[in-house]
Amino acid sequence: MLGFFGPIYDHLAGMLRKQQGQLAYDTIDRINAWFTPFVLVAMTLAISCKQYFGQPIKCWTPREFSGSWDGYVHDFCFIENTYFVPNGTEVTDQARGDRHINYYRWVPLVLLLQAAMFILPYSIWNMFHKKTNINLKGSLRFFEDAMKKQEPAQACESFAREVWGKLIESRKSTGKFYGCQATINYFLLKLGFIVNCILQMVLLKNFLDVDDYFWGFFHLWNVEFKGTAEKDDSIFPRVVLCDFKVRNLGQQHQHTVSCIMILNMIIEKLYICFYFWLIFVFILTTVGMLNFGFQMLFRRHSLIPTNLNNKPSMNPTRSHRFIRKYLNFDGILLLTFIDSQFGAYRANQVIDGLIERFVAEQQPDSSTVTSLNEDHPERYVTFNHDTIPMDRLNRKVHSLIEEVDGPHPSAPVIEEKKTM
Repeated sequence: MLGFFGPIYDHLAGMLRKQQGQLAYDTIDRINAWFTPFVLVAMTLAISCKQYFGQPIKCWTPREFSGSWDGYVHDFCFIENTYFVPNGTEVTDQARGDRHINYYRWVPLVLLLQAAMFILPYSIWNMFHKKTNINLKGSLRFFEDAMKKQEPAQACESFAREVWGKLIESRKSTGKFYGCQATINYFLLKLGFIVNCILQMVLLKNFLDVDDYFWGFFHLWNVEFKGTAEKDDSIFPRVVLCDFKVRNLGQQHQHTVSCIMILNMIIEKLYICFYFWLIFVFILTTVGMLNFGFQMLFRRHSLIPTNLNNKPSMNPTRSHRFIRKYLNFDGILLLTFIDSQFGAYRANQVIDGLIERFVAEQQPDSSTVTSLNEDHPERYVTFNHDTIPMDRLNRKVHSLIEEVDGPHPSAPVIEEKKTM
């Protein structure tokens, strides 16, 4: 057991220990990529010890068999195919060939395969996320190291400066998916977990040789509530039959013995629990992925751990622009992980640093003032005559007339207009 399963077990255990300290995790990710494979690896070790160092099967041998023959029967029936015949059914050749039970010998290897399948989506995501501009894991690791080496306020400022540079680079890029690469990869990670749950169900159905995907509900009802496991065909039979031949004086004598599958009682509880756990993980991951996609598409502001409108120099218009044009999808995803891993206070400090740079970039300078020589000058020089006093307007008109025509005898007319 140690020679065959040992390297596989050590490799999976090492991957789980390495992933335990990862920062780019949420609760659903931990359930899929760490907790579930950890339990499966632990169950693999327990079942392997029972198979190879315990007594997985116990057979009722004929009375004339000695101790050595008794051990031979137990070992033979474990490594050869056994079969199940319900109580009260005649043991015929057809019955012997209909229901062979041989999956239990492969349970440890299949459990390791199932554990690897749970780790695979995260491992694939781990290879591709490094090519994104934000580099979610790298950014979180940078912030963690900064928090250890600097004061918290300085670490948040350094991290905000680093993230701001990446956001500017994403905004200036002409790539189709720039600004949302990390978010798309993370969404595909969630989708990978869902596909894995479906493949796990298909694997269980074919490995246990059951008829449909609802076998867990029917088996739980028949075994635990109705107690008909030994009356009808069972997925995990506790009592099986085993045929073997004994050569004596040149003649072969066939014996059929009844055996108790002690190991099957453990495997039954394991796979029943795992079946319903798969359903739970599938529903949880699906709901989490849909909620994540809905918030990213329609409620991005709800993912920010603070009210941006309460920040200095911010208003609803600027907040909307800051979220949509500057943070974009990847920036918001990174801030949600800062919030979950380091707390809302540190996330607010990082947001303050980003807002400070955003507001500074929005301030107009002298180069943005429009000249009067540009087109449509009336937008900048028009004034309202109603705001000028009437006597000042009349004096200005009178002086202009004198400059052009000289003194005019009709000056009293101006006075009439004044009196009017």
